[in-house]
Amino acid sequence: MQDTLRKIVWLASYPKSGNTWFRLFLSALANKGNLDINRLRFQMIYSSRDIFESVSGIDSRYLYDEEAKLLQPEVFRKIAVDSTENLYIKIHDAFVQANGTTPIVPEDASLCAIYFIRNPLDIVASLANHLNKPIHYALTLLCNKAGFFVPQHGNLNNRNQFRQYLSDWSSHVQSWTNGPNFPVYVVRYEDMLENPFQVFKQLLIYTGVTEYSDDAIRAAVEATAFDKLKKQENEKGFNEKFSVETPSFFRSGLQGNWVNELSAQEVETLIQNHSEVMTRFGY
Repeated sequence: MQDTLRKIVWLASYPKSGNTWFRLFLSALANKGNLDINRLRFQMIYSSRDIFESVSGIDSRYLYDEEAKLLQPEVFRKIAVDSTENLYIKIHDAFVQANGTTPIVPEDASLCAIYFIRNPLDIVASLANHLNKPIHYALTLLCNKAGFFVPQHGNLNNRNQFRQYLSDWSSHVQSWTNGPNFPVYVVRYEDMLENPFQVFKQLLIYTGVTEYSDDAIRAAVEATAFDKLKKQENEKGFNEKFSVETPSFFRSGLQGNWVNELSAQEVETLIQNHSEVMTRFGY
């Protein structure tokens, strides 16, 4: 019998690795193939200050980051206790806190995790666009073991978030794929691109969602085709952009375009830092 406390499905990833695409798919699926990208059903994110404050009753402005991180697992354990259904929660933080050992999430309240992974060579330009920063900034972040996502003045959804400890790309991947004491399903962004129907159907089965027909899944996949998402953002904007200065959230959605975007030295730097984990996952 399933532990009744274990209700959280973590949608975990290093930024720009497919997390948002799957959440859009889930929303389209629950909405019978209809999708408004600014009205997602699955918007809960671990780093939310609003969630933290509404559950804990504490004004997070008066806490040091380290203090908030100690309390966040209790906040989400309480959310799991109070929920009558499984919860899909987005998280970009590495699995362990900055001390390198303490899990950042309540393992006893975690049903499983889906870890979205993408070739770091393709992440660089996508992340630079997302942050509205130059390529070298994103490259440095992927190679920085002390790397954080830090909310900035003038941004959109991130202004009410705690900073998110990422570490470097390899450490982030290893923290989620080696660390948790609950099941973790690893899915490659490249496989999502190649066969979204099959991959998304498998992810539903993995998380115990079996009530949707193949036709319903195909309709949700069609609703989240990249050109349709891009068109909606062009017409309405997207409230998950990192900042108002970010050109667009949905940039190209391609794989392998790093050959046109990175210099030979930039490619070499990434490979030197991440070759072991890249090889492990077929990059």
